[in-house]
Amino acid sequence: MTSWKKRGQGAAGAAVFLAIVTGLIIAFIVAIPPDERAELLGEDSSSSDSNDGIRDIDDTDEDFARARSLENVLQVSPGRIDFLAEDEIDHPLPVVNIFTSTEARILAELNVGILKRGAFTNEKAELAFALVNVDDTEDLLLNFNVEAAQGDLVILFNEQEIYNGPVGVGNIQPISIPENFVQTHNLVQFSVSSPGIAFWKSHEVRLSDVEIVGEVTNRDAESYQTVFLVSETEKSNLEKVRLKFQPDCLYNEVGKLSVYINGNNVYKAVPDCGLAFVPIEISPELIVYGENSIEFSTGRGRYLLSHVVVESELEEVDFPSYFFELSHDEFEEIDTANERLRLKIDFVDVVNRKRGNIVFNGHAIPFDTLEVTEAFDVSEDVVDGTNSLKIRPSKTLDVREVRVDIINN
Repeated sequence: MTSWKKRGQGAAGAAVFLAIVTGLIIAFIVAIPPDERAELLGEDSSSSDSNDGIRDIDDTDEDFARARSLENVLQVSPGRIDFLAEDEIDHPLPVVNIFTSTEARILAELNVGILKRGAFTNEKAELAFALVNVDDTEDLLLNFNVEAAQGDLVILFNEQEIYNGPVGVGNIQPISIPENFVQTHNLVQFSVSSPGIAFWKSHEVRLSDVEIVGEVTNRDAESYQTVFLVSETEKSNLEKVRLKFQPDCLYNEVGKLSVYINGNNVYKAVPDCGLAFVPIEISPELIVYGENSIEFSTGRGRYLLSHVVVESELEEVDFPSYFFELSHDEFEEIDTANERLRLKIDFVDVVNRKRGNIVFNGHAIPFDTLEVTEAFDVSEDVVDGTNSLKIRPSKTLDVREVRVDIINN
């Protein structure tokens, strides 16, 4: 009984001793510096460092981001920083099919016209008609059939005589109407000559199927208008603009092709039909931010324009660079870890994703965030004297402010 009691007391003492030793080991590990502790535990002490020695401070480090500034060495408001993924932007447009068509039309007609002239009678016939567009109507002809004829037939067109003479029964040769006689509103007057001193006689001409015919040009499809969109970034960096298209036409059957950009005529000529491409230089000043209109038109014939494209050649985007000075004493304080250098960038919203790089003294600090503010510790890459900073976004970016401050470590 005594032996069993002694063995129990010995086991309890060993457990207490083991607990004391374990506590001392844990206290020792906690007390030693982080680098030595990582080496003792077999951890990689450099795993948290990346990006060529630049340490990206976590957004949750609010103490760092809000730490009081000892001295501000840079404060700028970059505003909008453009990003262009390419140096050319193409605006392809639909195939353009424009044409005019000319066809013969009956402009006016009169079924029957009975003309009499005697001592006490003077019966005439009239035919009035109007033209929608005088310039689009040409080669006017007067046709009619003579049922009976006694005396000379007299015809006036807008008070101008176009025929005066005998006519035979049957269809007559069409009478051409001079173009300079034609107006918007027109009047054709038919009459027969007087029998003269033979007052007991009368002259009579009977007409049927009286028609005014002419060649009328249809311009409903003579023009085509479309639009293309230009972004603010593209407009701000425009260097050259070209319009290209491949024309399909018959050179001797077409009129001049006109091209208008936002109402400004940029081309008016007959292109080489079948040429691979017709390049037209356009002044960048004619292009506007947003919607741009382009119109093609012709006065005669048919044009089929394919591979139509507006090409924008852009200037190289010069990302903003900023510089600030650190005195030798300031550099030493940061280099010896007594102080730190904080780079803080403020955006304008918490909606859009902000991505890119901040290049500090040649070292890139990547950012990809939805937050309105990002803060970075750039202490490890400061130099004695002039320090440089450049913002290179991965998309067009609005930056409200960039600050560089010296803060306490």
